[in-house]
Amino acid sequence: MKAVIHELKDRVGVRGALVMIKDGVVVAADLCDELDDDSVAALAAAVVSQTVEAAELLGLAQATRITLTASFGRLVFIPFDQLMLVVVTEPGLDLELTMLEIAGPARRILELSKLTMPV
Repeated sequence: MKAVIHELKDRVGVRGALVMIKDGVVVAADLCDELDDDSVAALAAAVVSQTVEAAELLGLAQATRITLTASFGRLVFIPFDQLMLVVVTEPGLDLELTMLEIAGPARRILELSKLTMPV
């Protein structure tokens, strides 16, 4: 997974990425210097769990992508079965084009998670 994360960071507009277990434990990370792996993972765990819970209460479908916009850029949370991919992008970036760049590595992480995570 580390190789996929490093490859993802080299994509245009991506400042870093990490893969984590949904409870906030970092599996692999390559973030820009100003962001701490554990802090980003804690934020992702809180945001995603609260968003999923609220969506269930409202009767909405399960989220496949959650985006948080901040002054330093966007945090894109992509939950899988047991893992979550978090991608940090540059501010003002066209998110739909960036999502095309993220899609391939995200699929590889999903495939790797099925091979390495117990069911």
